[in-house]
Formats: sequence, structure tokens, C-alpha cells
Amino acid sequence: MKINGPDGIGPLKAYISQMKKDRTVQKEEKDGQILEDSVEISKKAMEIQSYRSALGKLPVIREELVEALKQNIRDGSYRPDSEKIAAGIIAERCLDKTRS
Repeated sequence: MKINGPDGIGPLKAYISQMKKDRTVQKEEKDGQILEDSVEISKKAMEIQSYRSALGKLPVIREELVEALKQNIRDGSYRPDSEKIAAGIIAERCLDKTRS
């Protein structure tokens, strides 16, 4: 097998083009009927896809919240809750331990 380039994209492209060709040939005739492959997506999978789509539309940075916090810091009214910060650090640390 010849691999073109450091990332091996050449074989991937060849594989994809071969799969496309195979899809058109995959129709088989049995007892006079043409059989085709089909895919059914479950309701759960469609639901997950809709959630992913909705998440993709959300902004990464909530500009209005950032601006409000900047303004509170500028005028001296920002008072972070140290207990919430500590609880968040502890919770994140616990998650890190469970992941490893």
C-alpha cells in the first residue's frame, strides 16, 4: 500500500472513493427483487443530533455576561462568592480524579 504524505490522507481518499463505487454496485438482485442496504436512525440518535445542533448554535462566549462582569469590576460592585469558588474547585478536582 502506498501512503502519500505524512498524515496518510492518500489511502483515506482511495478508501472513500472505493466505498462510493461499492455503494452503487451493492444492489443485488434476488428472486427478481432489488435489495438495497438501508439505515434507520433511532429516535434517541435523532434527539442527540438535535441537541448537538442546538449546542453548535450557542455562542462560545456569552458577551452580555462578560460585559456585565467587566462593568461590575470597573465600578467596584463585583463581589465574588468565595464559598462557591471553593466548592467549584473541589468539584472539578473530584471529577479529575474519577476520570483518571
